[in-house]
Amino acid sequence: MEIQIKDQRYNPKIEKNHRQMITFSTALGILRQQLARNIGEERIKGFLVRFGWEMGVNDAKQALKSGSSLESLIKQGPIIHMNNRHIRGFTHECTVELDDEHNIVSLFGKGTWIDSYEAVEHIKRAGISDKQTCHTLIGYSSGFMSTICGQPVLAKEVKCIGKGDPECSWITRTKKDWESGMYEELHFYYETPIREELKYTYEQLLERQTFVTRLSDFQTKLTEEILNGSDLQTIVDMVYDMIQIPVMIEDMNFETITYAGLSEKSCLNLKADMDQYIQKEKHYLPFRKKTIKTANQERLITPIIVQKEVLGYCSFIYNDEKKHKPEEDYLLLDRFANAASLVLLNEKTRFESFERMKGNFLEQILGAQLPVKDIISRGKFAGLDLRKPYHIMVMKYRKTQLAELSVEEEFLLQEQILETAFRFFNRKKYPVLVGQREGNIILLMTKESNEKLMIPDIIKNFQNELKQKYPGVDFMTGISNQGDRIENASRHYEEASIALRLTMKKKIAEFHSLGIIGVLINSKNTSGIKMMAEEELGPLYNQKDPRSVELLKTLYIYLKNGGKLKQTMDDLKLSMSGLRHRIKRIEGLLEKDLRDSNEMNQLFLIIKSLVALGEIDFI
Repeated sequence: MEIQIKDQRYNPKIEKNHRQMITFSTALGILRQQLARNIGEERIKGFLVRFGWEMGVNDAKQALKSGSSLESLIKQGPIIHMNNRHIRGFTHECTVELDDEHNIVSLFGKGTWIDSYEAVEHIKRAGISDKQTCHTLIGYSSGFMSTICGQPVLAKEVKCIGKGDPECSWITRTKKDWESGMYEELHFYYETPIREELKYTYEQLLERQTFVTRLSDFQTKLTEEILNGSDLQTIVDMVYDMIQIPVMIEDMNFETITYAGLSEKSCLNLKADMDQYIQKEKHYLPFRKKTIKTANQERLITPIIVQKEVLGYCSFIYNDEKKHKPEEDYLLLDRFANAASLVLLNEKTRFESFERMKGNFLEQILGAQLPVKDIISRGKFAGLDLRKPYHIMVMKYRKTQLAELSVEEEFLLQEQILETAFRFFNRKKYPVLVGQREGNIILLMTKESNEKLMIPDIIKNFQNELKQKYPGVDFMTGISNQGDRIENASRHYEEASIALRLTMKKKIAEFHSLGIIGVLINSKNTSGIKMMAEEELGPLYNQKDPRSVELLKTLYIYLKNGGKLKQTMDDLKLSMSGLRHRIKRIEGLLEKDLRDSNEMNQLFLIIKSLVALGEIDFI
């Protein structure tokens, strides 16, 4: 069996340019569903609004050919809309205010659509929506009204059956009357066509690919410089050559380390401007990645982090009229900062290794493990002339809080303080060896002929910097007499240790200020001092009894204050009655009158000698 058909027909009654096509709302529902699946729900809204707009504009142009009045055209709009079968019915109210020349001053319309095909089809195929669904109807109303009114008139659906409301209702106003009420919907009328958007996206991808290649080359060059052992200045010069943006590296205090692409004068001006900015923004330190804008500069800045500590900052300086791309520059800046971190980590490791070697050398000096000739020779390699006069300092530190530190916390704090000491004396260019012994920081500093500051002033500045960096820690330092022969370093270390033990309110104590106590201790008459202490202090000289220790401390502070009860009460944080009770008890135990100046002086010298010997510790 075979079927063959040949047919040919033509209907001249069907219009060529403005023909009506019979289709069901179901077909439009299927089209809408497929569009949503392929281009997304958000983009379909713009597509359908503009589709409806063009239909409304087209019908309005046909209506305008009749020459009807504005009132008649406004009234016809919903009727034409219904005849297109988009809706089965409507309610409509509209008020228009005209000026003397019949120009529209204001327009307000409202109404409902009965059985919107869009709402019905959306529920049928996608269920209840969380937003209005009559996009074509909105576009149609806006296009029709804008065309007959000669200015933008926009409709907005306020309720919709498609999102579960009891009706589909809308409002129309002129664009200027909407103010901010149409902000979210406006972009749907002017949305970029998909073709243009794809073209733009393609251009963006090409641009991004170019930048990724540039970023990869940048990273490769940085890695090569690091592997070659280049210093910061070489890397900074290379970065500027590649990106043609002035760059700066500064330390934690915003002192310039190195720069490229700037004159020295410009660099100084930028630093002065930055100093003023820091004073205002000091509470935000240390900075995270950010853009800083002042009247004189704009810069991208990011921290240089080494071992979780901010050591400085990398900056790109925008000092021209070029249009920069900060989001791309930040990626370059991050890699630059990482490279700077690696260089600084390498320098930090070398520096600390050298300083720790010097610390071991100091331990050998104090332990008399080397001949004088070797000490002098090795001192030259460490940058010190150990033939010159010197002082030894012993620094003790303790947390001000009562909480005990764990072993790990104690070790970490000691390492941090030691590192701060390395950097302080290196920055100040003081000739010094830094080490640690028995939990204390040990310093040996030679005396330079051109040094203006005295040793106590230098130590005071050092302690101030430590206190600023570690506010929860107290620092006390003992300073030896001046040494002239390096082979006597161990004796001067003992002097500094003795002076340290006698620091109370004073944070710095010099051995020569101890007077007769220093002579007593240096005479090596330790056993004689202990025998005298046992005889004169009697039951108070019992370090195993906490009560005796507390009474001995009370006696020491009382004698140190010259018998002044008020000062002693404040120092010990006792009430006056409590202090009087203790003094009376001490006098009874010692069988001595503490108002006798001779008794007071003798007891004070004995206790102070015990403190200096390390037999008792009131610090």
